[in-house]
Amino acid sequence: MSACFGWTTLVDFAAAFTTGTSTIAITSAAPRNIIGRPAATTITAQTTTFTGTSITTRLHETKSSLFDRFANPKIDDPWLPLTEAGIAQVVAPTFQLFWLAALQSPFPSWAAPLYDPTFAPPRGAFLAPTLVHGAGLACCWLAGCLAAEAYAKDAYEGTIKEVVVSTLKAGAFSSGLLILATQYDLYRDMGGYYQLGFSPETDIQILRHTVELINDIVFEAVVLLIWRIIRRKRFDEDYLGRKLK
Repeated sequence: MSACFGWTTLVDFAAAFTTGTSTIAITSAAPRNIIGRPAATTITAQTTTFTGTSITTRLHETKSSLFDRFANPKIDDPWLPLTEAGIAQVVAPTFQLFWLAALQSPFPSWAAPLYDPTFAPPRGAFLAPTLVHGAGLACCWLAGCLAAEAYAKDAYEGTIKEVVVSTLKAGAFSSGLLILATQYDLYRDMGGYYQLGFSPETDIQILRHTVELINDIVFEAVVLLIWRIIRRKRFDEDYLGRKLK
């Protein structure tokens, strides 16, 4: 069951002929070349089913492309993106402000009040800036989770190693988006492209944005990683509790 075109090899195949209730399976011999030596070929397995006059071929399932992960994402828990968006927008930036206040360090530039506090009480002045800045962080995190398929069930309910790896993958993509957004903000605020050493004013602005970028990445990574690990352990406890009952 082969044809010879120069150096020709036999290809392994498995076919099933179904007639009524009987099924006949045929498997060919090992692949050999025209002189009888084994052929060094790589065969991709596939299954072909013949049923009457219809032919159905099933190939191996391929991984989704990056575009498909955004256009048709796999989200097994519809509430998880909303929960993590709130954590990335509110919890992580708030912990960052508390940490800086405890260390008596200067607050980041994005924490500046959106109004003049001279003629208004400063109570709640950090709320609006935190929500505005946190919205951008939440968008970066959601995009990273979609790119890393971190909303699939295996990514947040698998082993601890799988949970950590999927979270780090999503965080790497999110960090890249945040770095690009920060570079765009610097280019827009400074009116052009500048490097360190151009002037003291531009150096201060570049270093300040760099420190704020590092703080955002570190606090988002720590908070979201702890959240996913705690959620994974809580899933284990609930599962064991149901099994014991």
